[in-house]
Amino acid sequence: MSTVLIVDDSLTVRKMLIHFLRSGEHSIIEASNGIEALEKITMHPIDLMMVDMNMPHMDGLELIKTIRQQPVYEDLPIIMLTTESSPESHNLGFEAGANVYLTKPVQPHLLLYKIHSLIGDHNLEVKQD
Repeated sequence: MSTVLIVDDSLTVRKMLIHFLRSGEHSIIEASNGIEALEKITMHPIDLMMVDMNMPHMDGLELIKTIRQQPVYEDLPIIMLTTESSPESHNLGFEAGANVYLTKPVQPHLLLYKIHSLIGDHNLEVKQD
């Protein structure tokens, strides 16, 4: 069973991502900012995080840097999913420790492919409307 933590200050984006990912036997946890995400990862084992860059209280870059400083999370797969599309933003995301950098809006099949490549979770399916 895989657990995915979605960290985004937009409830709409979080719900859309959950809609894309048919969880089945997989658990999806939500957080609206970096501070809330840090609280959630101490309560639940996480297999992958999807993190927005721009959030209140603690942005995605600071969250990723904080997580990467903890040895237990040094190999945690992290996807940065943001509206920031500049090369500088990409570099900041990777320098912070993101494994994958995707720009919103993301195509569901691409997101799923990236998740599969990071955690090998072939039971996740794209929910079609």
